[in-house]
Amino acid sequence: MSTLDSLPPELIQQICAELGNNVTELRLVCKRMSRILESHVLRSIAIDITKLRLDVGISQLTTLATQGNHAATATHDLHIRNLCPLKDPFGRSPTWAKPPTPYPPEVKIAEEKMHAMLQVAVASLSNLRSLRWDIGRCDSKWTPKAVMNAVKTLPLLESLELIIESSDAADLQLQCLRNLQSIKISVRRNDYFMKIIEPLSLLVAKSPNLHTLHLGPTHRPAASLHHLLMNCPPNLVLPLKHLGLQGFSLKLDSITIPHLHRLTSLTLHHYTEFDPDLHPDGIWAMLKTTDVRLNGIDVTRVSTTLLDYISSYSGLKKLCLARMDIETHEQSELAANQFYNLCLGKHTSSLEELIVTADDEGGWCLGDQALAVISLCKKLKILEGSLVSAALYKRVKSLIGVTTQLPRMEKLIVHPADVEVFPSYVGDYQWMNHFEHVEELLSDCIREYEVTESSEPVPLILVGSRKFMMTPSERARSAGVALRYQCDSDEPDAGDCDF
Repeated sequence: MSTLDSLPPELIQQICAELGNNVTELRLVCKRMSRILESHVLRSIAIDITKLRLDVGISQLTTLATQGNHAATATHDLHIRNLCPLKDPFGRSPTWAKPPTPYPPEVKIAEEKMHAMLQVAVASLSNLRSLRWDIGRCDSKWTPKAVMNAVKTLPLLESLELIIESSDAADLQLQCLRNLQSIKISVRRNDYFMKIIEPLSLLVAKSPNLHTLHLGPTHRPAASLHHLLMNCPPNLVLPLKHLGLQGFSLKLDSITIPHLHRLTSLTLHHYTEFDPDLHPDGIWAMLKTTDVRLNGIDVTRVSTTLLDYISSYSGLKKLCLARMDIETHEQSELAANQFYNLCLGKHTSSLEELIVTADDEGGWCLGDQALAVISLCKKLKILEGSLVSAALYKRVKSLIGVTTQLPRMEKLIVHPADVEVFPSYVGDYQWMNHFEHVEELLSDCIREYEVTESSEPVPLILVGSRKFMMTPSERARSAGVALRYQCDSDEPDAGDCDF
């Protein structure tokens, strides 16, 4: 009988692709395994230099900066987490505290070694395809420039993700990069983003194969999609498939529209409308007119124009709706009726994820009308929404019961909704009390739900920070019931103990 060690290297690597983090342990079995799995283990690496990892972090930099290191050709994905020898990752010192002067000897030595090796180490990764870089407030001030000087020399880089929390990143020379296929940038402050938008626009213009662009959040004065795309040459139409904008203004004109015709998913959060020419709802009319059929929509502004677009085609896989931007409660109820009766039914054969955040306890909640349509979504994996608090046990039972008809369901997330009839003088305290009270009731209802052997409801339910999963119960078995939901924070029942 063949053993793992006797198999060809290619087959071992295919097997190990299914092992996740356990590959590292398997690599220690023998020299042959170590050699075969080295490229697999080094395919994705992280640089994380903090106060508690000085030796490990500096040792890793030293290895990467050494000519002929194996990671130079094996590594495809790099995550730069921290570049701060003074940082305590467990937050035992405030981030605003001034660093000690002079630095402790070990920190000073680490800083000097970082300064000498960081750029060389990153530049050595000649086969790097993807970079995720957390630019933190505590990182050494010189590190953004050193990393960028290295990154711009990497010939195969396709994907760049930046999480910017430091003003030191405002001068990133993004225009020095080119030919990226995916760009994702998240910023902590609006002024940081506004300082990089011009070089970012030049980078976009130099990336003719760009298919993914996720940016934000920004605030007023908002960045605009027009500004992002204005540097693209007239003969360049970006093959954008995935566009995500938070806090951007949308101006649909001859500069922006051509780049939107190939979209397959669109995320729009907190987009602005302070200029009539930048009104965001025009994008749904444009997508409908040009027959662009998105399979993913994630918005924090729901309008009748959007609902008209959703009902004009079929094929949605992911739909996330929040903040029903409709003037009156009566109009909101009509829109909810339109959504569940006309829009959602168009996508029952394709929908995999549905999230509907209701403003109040009304028609947008997961009531009988909604559940009747949702029960037809046989490919649904994730469902998130709110329930009306009246007759809650019956509503919870109906909701979980619907999941027994959905064979692919993985997760159900349930929220309380605001009470529309709250008087204007009700303050935050009473509002929070309502939400906390309903969350408690939801949790009790889920615990009481009985699962028969013949049914298979969703295996995971989330209510706030509480996680409910299926667990065997002796009392349930004795009552002829196979399973109950139990919260991860609950103490185990005496009847569930093995002794």
